[in-house]
Amino acid sequence: MDFTIVTPSLGQLGHLECCIASVADQQGISIEHIVQDAGTDGFAEFAEKMRQRWPDRPNYRRLMISEPDSGMYDAINKGLKKGTGRICAYLNCDEQYLAGALAKVMEEFKKQSAIEILYGGFIVVNEKGELVTAQRPVKMFWQHIATSHLPNFTCATFFKREMMERDQAWFDSKLKYCGDLQWAIERLKAGISFCCIPTFVSTFLEHSRNFGLSQEGLAEAARIRKSSPIWVQKLGILWKVVHRTRKLIEGAYFPCKVGAPMYLKENINARRELGGKWIITFWASRWLGQFK
Repeated sequence: MDFTIVTPSLGQLGHLECCIASVADQQGISIEHIVQDAGTDGFAEFAEKMRQRWPDRPNYRRLMISEPDSGMYDAINKGLKKGTGRICAYLNCDEQYLAGALAKVMEEFKKQSAIEILYGGFIVVNEKGELVTAQRPVKMFWQHIATSHLPNFTCATFFKREMMERDQAWFDSKLKYCGDLQWAIERLKAGISFCCIPTFVSTFLEHSRNFGLSQEGLAEAARIRKSSPIWVQKLGILWKVVHRTRKLIEGAYFPCKVGAPMYLKENINARRELGGKWIITFWASRWLGQFK
Protein backbone atom coordinates (compact mmCIF):
# COMPACT_ATOMS: atom_id res chain seq x y z
CA MET A 1 0.00 0.00 0.00
CA ASP A 2 1.07 3.58 -0.66
CA PHE A 3 -0.68 5.05 2.39
CA THR A 4 -1.76 4.01 5.87
CA ILE A 5 -4.20 6.53 7.35
CA VAL A 6 -5.16 6.02 10.99
CA THR A 7 -8.21 7.62 12.57
CA PRO A 8 -8.51 7.42 16.38
CA SER A 9 -12.18 7.30 17.30
CA LEU A 10 -14.37 7.75 20.36
CA GLY A 11 -17.96 8.97 20.26
CA GLN A 12 -17.79 11.01 17.03
CA LEU A 13 -19.61 8.84 14.52
CA GLY A 14 -21.33 11.82 12.86
CA HIS A 15 -18.01 13.41 11.95
CA LEU A 16 -16.38 10.05 11.28
CA GLU A 17 -18.68 9.32 8.35
CA CYS A 18 -17.41 12.45 6.55
CA CYS A 19 -13.81 11.61 7.44
CA ILE A 20 -14.15 8.10 6.00
CA ALA A 21 -15.74 9.43 2.81
CA SER A 22 -12.89 11.91 2.32
CA VAL A 23 -10.34 9.09 2.45
CA ALA A 24 -12.36 6.56 0.45
CA ASP A 25 -12.80 8.80 -2.59
CA GLN A 26 -9.08 9.52 -3.07
CA GLN A 27 -7.83 8.50 -6.49
CA GLY A 28 -4.49 7.60 -8.05
CA ILE A 29 -2.94 5.90 -5.01
CA SER A 30 -3.42 2.73 -2.95
CA ILE A 31 -4.60 3.30 0.59
CA GLU A 32 -5.64 1.52 3.77
CA HIS A 33 -7.72 3.40 6.31
CA ILE A 34 -7.55 2.03 9.84
CA VAL A 35 -10.23 3.35 12.20
CA GLN A 36 -9.08 2.59 15.74
CA ASP A 37 -12.10 2.99 18.02
CA ALA A 38 -11.99 2.89 21.83
CA GLY A 39 -15.49 1.47 22.37
CA THR A 40 -18.11 3.83 20.94
CA ASP A 41 -21.71 2.69 21.38
CA GLY A 42 -23.13 1.54 18.05
CA PHE A 43 -19.71 1.25 16.39
CA ALA A 44 -20.34 -2.23 14.97
CA GLU A 45 -23.56 -1.10 13.27
CA PHE A 46 -21.80 2.01 11.99
CA ALA A 47 -18.95 -0.12 10.60
CA GLU A 48 -21.46 -2.22 8.65
CA LYS A 49 -23.10 0.92 7.28
CA MET A 50 -19.69 2.16 6.11
CA ARG A 51 -18.91 -1.23 4.56
CA GLN A 52 -22.00 -0.91 2.41
CA ARG A 53 -21.41 2.77 1.60
CA TRP A 54 -17.65 2.48 0.92
CA PRO A 55 -16.78 -1.20 0.29
CA ASP A 56 -13.21 -2.37 -0.20
CA ARG A 57 -11.97 -2.25 -3.78
CA PRO A 58 -8.66 -2.59 -5.60
CA ASN A 59 -6.22 -0.09 -4.01
CA TYR A 60 -8.55 0.68 -1.10
CA ARG A 61 -9.32 -1.18 2.09
CA ARG A 62 -10.58 -0.12 5.48
CA LEU A 63 -10.21 -1.77 8.87
CA MET A 64 -12.62 -0.70 11.61
CA ILE A 65 -11.45 -1.97 14.97
CA SER A 66 -12.94 -1.42 18.41
CA GLU A 67 -10.70 -2.23 21.37
CA PRO A 68 -9.58 -0.55 24.61
CA ASP A 69 -6.75 1.94 24.52
CA SER A 70 -5.10 4.34 26.94
CA GLY A 71 -5.84 7.46 24.91
CA MET A 72 -5.65 9.00 21.46
CA TYR A 73 -1.93 8.48 20.91
CA ASP A 74 -2.08 4.88 22.04
CA ALA A 75 -4.87 4.34 19.50
CA ILE A 76 -2.78 6.00 16.77
CA ASN A 77 0.21 3.79 17.56
CA LYS A 78 -1.97 0.67 17.51
CA GLY A 79 -3.35 1.61 14.10
CA LEU A 80 0.05 2.51 12.62
CA LYS A 81 1.52 -0.83 13.72
CA LYS A 82 -1.35 -2.69 12.04
CA GLY A 83 -0.72 -0.93 8.72
CA THR A 84 1.56 -1.65 5.79
CA GLY A 85 1.56 1.64 3.86
CA ARG A 86 4.88 3.24 2.96
CA ILE A 87 3.54 6.69 3.86
CA CYS A 88 1.64 7.15 7.12
CA ALA A 89 -0.60 9.80 8.62
CA TYR A 90 -3.36 10.19 11.13
CA LEU A 91 -6.60 12.02 10.52
CA ASN A 92 -8.98 12.75 13.38
CA CYS A 93 -12.71 12.02 13.11
CA ASP A 94 -13.59 15.69 12.56
CA GLU A 95 -10.95 16.24 9.87
CA GLN A 96 -11.02 15.50 6.14
CA TYR A 97 -8.70 15.26 3.16
CA LEU A 98 -9.47 17.48 0.22
CA ALA A 99 -10.16 15.83 -3.14
CA GLY A 100 -6.99 14.55 -4.80
CA ALA A 101 -4.82 15.44 -1.80
CA LEU A 102 -3.08 12.10 -1.34
CA ALA A 103 -2.06 11.82 -4.99
CA LYS A 104 -0.38 15.23 -4.68
CA VAL A 105 1.41 14.13 -1.51
CA MET A 106 2.62 10.95 -3.20
CA GLU A 107 3.89 12.93 -6.18
CA GLU A 108 5.96 15.14 -3.87
CA PHE A 109 7.46 12.18 -2.02
CA LYS A 110 8.50 10.74 -5.38
CA LYS A 111 10.07 14.01 -6.45
CA GLN A 112 12.02 14.34 -3.21
CA SER A 113 12.91 10.79 -2.27
CA ALA A 114 15.14 11.87 0.65
CA ILE A 115 12.38 13.57 2.65
CA GLU A 116 10.82 11.62 5.49
CA ILE A 117 8.19 14.06 6.77
CA LEU A 118 5.97 16.28 4.63
CA TYR A 119 3.60 19.07 5.61
CA GLY A 120 0.87 20.60 3.47
CA GLY A 121 -1.54 23.44 4.09
CA PHE A 122 -4.95 23.05 5.71
CA ILE A 123 -8.25 24.90 5.65
CA VAL A 124 -10.07 25.72 8.89
CA VAL A 125 -13.85 25.42 8.96
CA ASN A 126 -16.43 25.83 11.70
CA GLU A 127 -19.24 23.46 12.63
CA LYS A 128 -21.57 25.15 10.15
CA GLY A 129 -19.18 24.22 7.35
CA GLU A 130 -18.10 27.83 6.86
CA LEU A 131 -14.52 28.80 6.03
CA VAL A 132 -12.63 30.39 8.93
CA THR A 133 -9.10 30.69 7.59
CA ALA A 134 -6.41 28.88 5.65
CA GLN A 135 -3.01 27.99 7.08
CA ARG A 136 -0.02 27.67 4.77
CA PRO A 137 2.76 25.33 5.96
CA VAL A 138 6.00 26.91 7.17
CA LYS A 139 9.47 25.59 7.87
CA MET A 140 9.66 24.68 11.55
CA PHE A 141 12.45 24.66 14.11
CA TRP A 142 12.19 22.94 17.45
CA GLN A 143 13.15 25.92 19.61
CA HIS A 144 10.07 27.79 18.43
CA ILE A 145 7.72 24.86 18.97
CA ALA A 146 9.22 24.30 22.43
CA THR A 147 8.41 27.88 23.48
CA SER A 148 5.33 28.82 21.46
CA HIS A 149 3.11 26.49 19.39
CA LEU A 150 3.03 23.83 16.69
CA PRO A 151 2.40 25.76 13.44
CA ASN A 152 1.82 22.77 11.13
CA PHE A 153 -1.05 20.48 12.10
CA THR A 154 -1.21 16.69 11.91
CA CYS A 155 -4.22 16.74 9.57
CA ALA A 156 -1.76 17.84 6.87
CA THR A 157 1.29 15.84 8.03
CA PHE A 158 2.67 12.69 6.37
CA PHE A 159 5.68 10.56 7.32
CA LYS A 160 7.45 7.49 6.01
CA ARG A 161 6.93 4.16 7.73
CA GLU A 162 10.62 3.41 7.26
CA MET A 163 11.48 6.36 9.51
CA MET A 164 8.90 5.38 12.13
CA GLU A 165 10.19 1.83 12.39
CA ARG A 166 13.88 2.70 12.11
CA ASP A 167 13.76 5.37 14.83
CA GLN A 168 10.90 3.83 16.83
CA ALA A 169 9.28 7.22 16.33
CA TRP A 170 5.90 6.33 17.79
CA PHE A 171 3.78 8.87 19.64
CA ASP A 172 4.17 9.08 23.42
CA SER A 173 1.05 7.29 24.68
CA LYS A 174 1.46 8.82 28.15
CA LEU A 175 0.43 12.15 26.65
CA LYS A 176 -3.29 12.75 26.15
CA TYR A 177 -3.56 16.08 24.32
CA CYS A 178 -0.26 17.29 22.85
CA GLY A 179 1.61 14.20 21.72
CA ASP A 180 1.94 15.72 18.24
CA LEU A 181 3.81 18.70 19.71
CA GLN A 182 6.29 16.45 21.53
CA TRP A 183 6.67 14.25 18.44
CA ALA A 184 7.49 17.21 16.21
CA ILE A 185 10.11 18.53 18.64
CA GLU A 186 11.79 15.12 18.83
CA ARG A 187 11.85 14.63 15.06
CA LEU A 188 13.32 18.08 14.45
CA LYS A 189 15.95 17.54 17.13
CA ALA A 190 16.88 14.25 15.46
CA GLY A 191 17.49 16.06 12.17
CA ILE A 192 14.82 14.21 10.20
CA SER A 193 14.50 15.57 6.67
CA PHE A 194 11.17 17.24 5.94
CA CYS A 195 9.63 19.65 3.51
CA CYS A 196 6.57 21.85 3.12
CA ILE A 197 4.36 22.00 0.06
CA PRO A 198 2.07 24.99 -0.62
CA THR A 199 -0.88 22.75 -1.53
CA PHE A 200 -3.91 22.72 0.79
CA VAL A 201 -4.55 19.05 1.52
CA SER A 202 -7.02 18.86 4.42
CA THR A 203 -9.62 20.54 6.60
CA PHE A 204 -9.46 21.17 10.33
CA LEU A 205 -12.67 21.68 12.28
CA GLU A 206 -12.58 24.53 14.80
CA HIS A 207 -14.89 23.98 17.74
CA SER A 208 -14.99 24.33 21.52
CA ARG A 209 -13.87 20.72 22.03
CA ASN A 210 -10.45 21.02 20.37
CA PHE A 211 -8.14 19.19 22.75
CA GLY A 212 -5.19 21.50 22.25
CA LEU A 213 -7.08 24.55 23.55
CA SER A 214 -8.73 22.82 26.49
CA GLN A 215 -7.41 23.68 29.94
CA GLU A 216 -5.95 20.17 30.18
CA GLY A 217 -4.35 20.49 26.75
CA LEU A 218 -2.79 23.86 27.53
CA ALA A 219 -1.45 22.50 30.82
CA GLU A 220 0.10 19.48 29.10
CA ALA A 221 1.71 21.72 26.47
CA ALA A 222 3.13 23.90 29.25
CA ARG A 223 4.70 20.85 30.91
CA ILE A 224 6.31 19.81 27.63
CA ARG A 225 7.75 23.28 27.14
CA LYS A 226 9.11 23.46 30.68
CA SER A 227 11.20 20.37 29.92
CA SER A 228 13.19 22.37 27.32
CA PRO A 229 16.64 23.69 28.21
CA ILE A 230 16.59 26.95 30.15
CA TRP A 231 18.47 28.80 27.41
CA VAL A 232 15.75 27.88 24.93
CA GLN A 233 13.02 29.11 27.27
CA LYS A 234 14.85 32.38 27.99
CA LEU A 235 15.09 33.15 24.27
CA GLY A 236 11.41 32.46 23.60
CA ILE A 237 10.73 35.94 22.19
CA LEU A 238 13.59 35.54 19.71
CA TRP A 239 12.20 32.25 18.37
CA LYS A 240 8.76 33.84 17.91
CA VAL A 241 10.24 36.80 16.03
CA VAL A 242 12.22 34.48 13.76
CA HIS A 243 9.16 32.32 13.09
CA ARG A 244 6.84 35.24 12.32
CA THR A 245 9.44 36.98 10.16
CA ARG A 246 9.89 33.78 8.17
CA LYS A 247 6.11 33.48 7.72
CA LEU A 248 5.93 37.07 6.53
CA ILE A 249 8.77 36.57 4.02
CA GLU A 250 7.18 33.37 2.72
CA GLY A 251 3.81 35.08 2.26
CA ALA A 252 1.98 32.96 4.83
CA TYR A 253 0.12 35.99 6.21
CA PHE A 254 -1.20 37.17 2.86
CA PRO A 255 -4.85 36.62 1.89
CA CYS A 256 -5.39 33.73 -0.46
CA LYS A 257 -8.13 32.25 -2.58
CA VAL A 258 -9.06 28.75 -1.53
CA GLY A 259 -11.54 26.04 -2.35
CA ALA A 260 -12.76 23.46 0.11
CA PRO A 261 -14.66 20.62 -1.57
CA MET A 262 -15.65 18.69 1.53
CA TYR A 263 -18.34 16.43 2.93
CA LEU A 264 -21.02 17.79 5.25
CA LYS A 265 -23.00 15.70 7.70
CA GLU A 266 -26.22 17.14 6.25
CA ASN A 267 -25.42 15.71 2.79
CA ILE A 268 -22.91 12.87 2.81
CA ASN A 269 -23.55 11.78 -0.77
CA ALA A 270 -21.10 14.16 -2.41
CA ARG A 271 -18.52 16.80 -1.65
CA ARG A 272 -19.78 20.35 -1.49
CA GLU A 273 -17.61 23.24 -2.70
CA LEU A 274 -17.29 25.78 0.10
CA GLY A 275 -14.44 27.86 -1.22
CA GLY A 276 -13.67 29.86 -4.29
CA LYS A 277 -13.24 33.10 -2.36
CA TRP A 278 -10.49 35.17 -0.82
CA ILE A 279 -9.96 34.74 2.91
CA ILE A 280 -7.49 36.10 5.42
CA THR A 281 -4.90 33.72 6.86
CA PHE A 282 -4.73 35.22 10.35
CA TRP A 283 -6.36 32.76 12.74
CA ALA A 284 -7.48 35.07 15.51
CA SER A 285 -9.32 32.56 17.71
CA ARG A 286 -6.38 30.14 17.70
CA TRP A 287 -3.86 32.88 18.38
CA LEU A 288 -5.88 34.19 21.32
CA GLY A 289 -6.23 30.63 22.64
CA GLN A 290 -2.50 30.50 23.28
CA PHE A 291 -2.95 33.08 26.02
CA LYS A 292 -5.72 31.42 28.00
